[in-house]
Amino acid sequence: MAKSKLIKFNIKNVKYATKEELGTYSAPVDLAYANSLALEADYNEQKIYGDGQVIGILSDDKGKTGTLSVVDLNSDYEIACGRMMLVDGGIADIQQHASIEHAIYYEVDALKDGKPFTIKSWLFGCVTGKANESYQQTQDDPTVNTYNYPLTVMGVNLKASTGTEDYIDDNGNTVKVTRITSLPEDTGYATFGASVPTPKAKAGA
Repeated sequence: MAKSKLIKFNIKNVKYATKEELGTYSAPVDLAYANSLALEADYNEQKIYGDGQVIGILSDDKGKTGTLSVVDLNSDYEIACGRMMLVDGGIADIQQHASIEHAIYYEVDALKDGKPFTIKSWLFGCVTGKANESYQQTQDDPTVNTYNYPLTVMGVNLKASTGTEDYIDDNGNTVKVTRITSLPEDTGYATFGASVPTPKAKAGA
């Protein structure tokens, strides 16, 4: 098979959707203008030794951690995450008592074999902490301030093809899904960002 030339760049159109009481998601809304997204696998392995050799490996996959950097804070997002509230005379930063689980959507530009297209993704089981703020004085060139959210992506359980009960593999295990990515050739690509999809196994899997 010939190599394909795939280049990914840029991040855009970041949205979020919060979980409602029955476990369904609200309609996605804009989060902020994105500056960058960095994701790191929260994964470790422990080797088990016997008779001087490796006889097994225990894996510990807790999802992903990272940083979401935005150009400006979105007050609606901050309120939804319990970090801000409207008060008399303005809006206040408040003590955060809980981490509000939500889903985050983003798009990445791509170029494959000379053809441009957009890659669409949903992250599941997300929580963000208070954004780090940095303000700098403008000197010779204008300085753009950014806000960096510490991000944890815990994932959600994969559902069976019916979409109701959890998917169980041949060994009796549930499966966590941290991200679903949609490409132009995938079913539902055009409306992929309009609502949070339910991660489901394909029929017969």
